[in-house]
Amino acid sequence: MTVMLLLYCSLWVGAQSNFGEFRWGFKGGINFASMNNLGNIEKDKNKVGFVGGGFLKIPLKISRKLFVSVRPELLFNMKGASLNLPKELMPGTDIYSFALNYVELPVSLDFDLPFFLDIHAGVQGAFLVSKRLKVNDVKFDDNGEFKDTEFGWHIGTGIDLGNIGIHVRFHQSFDTFYTGFLYGNGDIGARNWGVSLTGSYMFVN
Repeated sequence: MTVMLLLYCSLWVGAQSNFGEFRWGFKGGINFASMNNLGNIEKDKNKVGFVGGGFLKIPLKISRKLFVSVRPELLFNMKGASLNLPKELMPGTDIYSFALNYVELPVSLDFDLPFFLDIHAGVQGAFLVSKRLKVNDVKFDDNGEFKDTEFGWHIGTGIDLGNIGIHVRFHQSFDTFYTGFLYGNGDIGARNWGVSLTGSYMFVN
């Protein structure tokens, strides 16, 4: 019991001592990707991929008890999903499988709360660096129907134990990533969304 209490106190002191200081670090983990805004289209499968990169925590002086930072990040994020689209001229469905890799720049307001808690929220821009579309396992070449950029928002929470952090984040795009759907006269506005689970390590500068 005494050992646990001492460990808790040391972690608490270490975490508190980092509050209000400029920090930077690296993060990595898993992105559970999916799509929404599909109308009557059904999803076939979600996609699990890697997310990771670097970040800064730039402190803002508001009060002695409220620790707020601006948190810019540079991430590589794997997104995508599979959709069931009805065939145009015959019964049945076609399976559209998307694999999309983005370089993202999220910018958040980050609130450090008591008991190691962290809450952050903000907006993000992303640039599409690679993509793959398969229809019923047949690969299709890029025909200019993928959008090169994506904008969205995110919100997350987690714990920071000194320099080590564990966080979960929900992210959602504002706009569609693909304009080539033929079903429904091309008016499907499929959007990327997902939940990421990451671990991080921070350095105090």
